[in-house]
Amino acid sequence: MQVNTATTPTDWSAIPDAPGLDESRFVGDERLFVQFYRKPMLQPGLSRESGRAVYKETDFIRIMVPGDKLSMVDRPVDEIDKRRFADRYAKWLAGAGNVVEGTPLASLPKMTPAKVEEYKFFNIHTVEQLAEAPDNVGQKFLGFNEDKRSAKTFLEIAKGNAPIEKMNEELKTRDAKIEELQSQIDALTKMMTKDKSSKAA
Repeated sequence: MQVNTATTPTDWSAIPDAPGLDESRFVGDERLFVQFYRKPMLQPGLSRESGRAVYKETDFIRIMVPGDKLSMVDRPVDEIDKRRFADRYAKWLAGAGNVVEGTPLASLPKMTPAKVEEYKFFNIHTVEQLAEAPDNVGQKFLGFNEDKRSAKTFLEIAKGNAPIEKMNEELKTRDAKIEELQSQIDALTKMMTKDKSSKAA
């Protein structure tokens, strides 16, 4: 008897996140290529509140069927992934480092890619961390004091802009509602005019 050993990609989006999840659906997962990684994702709500771009490093998963270039999943890690690939996820987490949240250093004016990498070596990844960095770090970097002042100024300006950003967002929402109401009024007026015309005829 011939056994079909072909690996068919699982439709992960259709799997419910429920306690009674049928684990048998994941048979053959050991043959999949699974890679966990982190990348910064923009946080729209926090960015609006802070008046600057705020990013949070988010865990991602890349799943591929070996030998099939067209079969790939690449998205943020969810609860099913943590259960499904528990052993691999735990091993990756053990060496993944800390989650960093804040505004990337590259957002600062005059901050070069080379400097960004140098600061990362000392675990300074964000504008917020640079603004609070101890002065003795300056012994290791040329122009550190200027960068630190620039970071503090950047955050102060952003803080001042936060209420303006929030107000602009509220105005956009209000304008959208007004436009919607105006459309409804126009439609009603048109219907009433048409009704009067038909009665007059």
